[in-house]
Amino acid sequence: MKNIALTVIVALSSATALPALAQSNTNLMQATASTEQYSDAQLDSILAPIALYPDTLLTHILIASTYPLDVVAADRWRQSNKHLTPEQVENVLTSVSWDPSVKALAPFTELLNTMASDLDWLQQLGDNVLINQGRVLDRVQVLRQHAHNTGNLVTNDYIEVETERENTREIIYIEPRQREVVYVPYYNPHAVYGHWWHATSPVQWRHNVSYHHHSNVFWSPSIRLSTFFFFGSVHWHNRHVVIHREPVRRYYHGSPRKRVINREYRRWEHNTTHRRARYSNHVVHSAPSRYEKAGQRREKYVSNKQFRTMNSPSRQGEKQAGKLATRTVDKTPSTRTIEPKTVTPIRESRFKNGQGTVNRKQSIEHALKRNQAVAKMNKPTKENTLTKLKKDKPVRIASDAKAPKRIEQNIKESRLPKQYTNKERVVRASPQPRSVAKESSEPKRIERTSNAYTRSSKQNGNSQKQVMRGERSVAKRNYEKR
Repeated sequence: MKNIALTVIVALSSATALPALAQSNTNLMQATASTEQYSDAQLDSILAPIALYPDTLLTHILIASTYPLDVVAADRWRQSNKHLTPEQVENVLTSVSWDPSVKALAPFTELLNTMASDLDWLQQLGDNVLINQGRVLDRVQVLRQHAHNTGNLVTNDYIEVETERENTREIIYIEPRQREVVYVPYYNPHAVYGHWWHATSPVQWRHNVSYHHHSNVFWSPSIRLSTFFFFGSVHWHNRHVVIHREPVRRYYHGSPRKRVINREYRRWEHNTTHRRARYSNHVVHSAPSRYEKAGQRREKYVSNKQFRTMNSPSRQGEKQAGKLATRTVDKTPSTRTIEPKTVTPIRESRFKNGQGTVNRKQSIEHALKRNQAVAKMNKPTKENTLTKLKKDKPVRIASDAKAPKRIEQNIKESRLPKQYTNKERVVRASPQPRSVAKESSEPKRIERTSNAYTRSSKQNGNSQKQVMRGERSVAKRNYEKR
């Protein structure tokens, strides 16, 4: 009987424990599902349009996807500044607070616009990078292997492809053929990767019609960049993204896989304070100690900032409030007593019985009347001007008697040109000898020696007449002698 009772008790206890075990198993399954988040099919469809990009460009895309707000802001700025060249873009964005990977993608106008226009794709890619970089890079190598097997991923005029064997897997490196020139590939995943092996269709990006077609891939125009662009890469052996500690000063023309085996490269880490956006539930469940606390700190900071801006007074108000507080608390109110003014003995003697004020008013009125009378006498009126003119009339007539002659002389002198005034003075000082006609059988006209002399004689009234008379008398005498 005792054995039967024991078996019944054990059966009942096991029956009650089975639901608890089932519930714990379901919780574990949910936890693992939440940490994995996306299946391989979903992750391959997300990585399909960018898996064949050069390693450096792929690095910037993976990092920039974790800062979606910077990507959207950079795309809006680039759409309004399409006229800028990549070199000008690099110089303009030096002082902007965007992430360096977003700044590196700014010259790629169409690529940046495609990333910013599909926010769901951008968020899903960023979530997978934050959760597990190694898994993302592994799926990139799987996609590259499919493209390499179909013959669509080979070295050409745009990219350089290198393969390396590592234990049980093969690593494929992709780098630009020219280090300072980058071409962005656009392709159809169904044609490049071969037969698509997942039920979910891959993401396909559109491209411009003018792009060059080569081996099932459309290549964008060349984008020439400086060494600033090549500061990031992928450490495929350790399966994580690396960035250069200092700005790259020169291009590296060696093997791409040897670039990351360098002490100057360090592993990239996501900056939670720079994200300025909420993390999805998948990211929070994957690392709650990091992303959940970062989101809480961000929300707390924003709430405190809003509370301060809404309820706290301004700086000027704070200063005034502080001054009022110091006045009321520190200082006690004080009463002031104003004593009446005392009159000096001089004023008392001056204004005794109020007579001084009356005499002062009378003297002021008398001075005003006197000033008005003087001003009226000195004021120019018609009568004053007429009397002055009558008094000055005989003096003006006597002085103006000789005025017409002076005026005529001044007019004549002013009419003379400047180039003859000096000659006229010379003629008056030393007159030239008069010209006399030579003796001949026939009378001849007398030629004058100087034009200046004749002009001066014409202008000088009586002197001109005397000259003409002398010339005529000389001519008559010569004629009579003949």
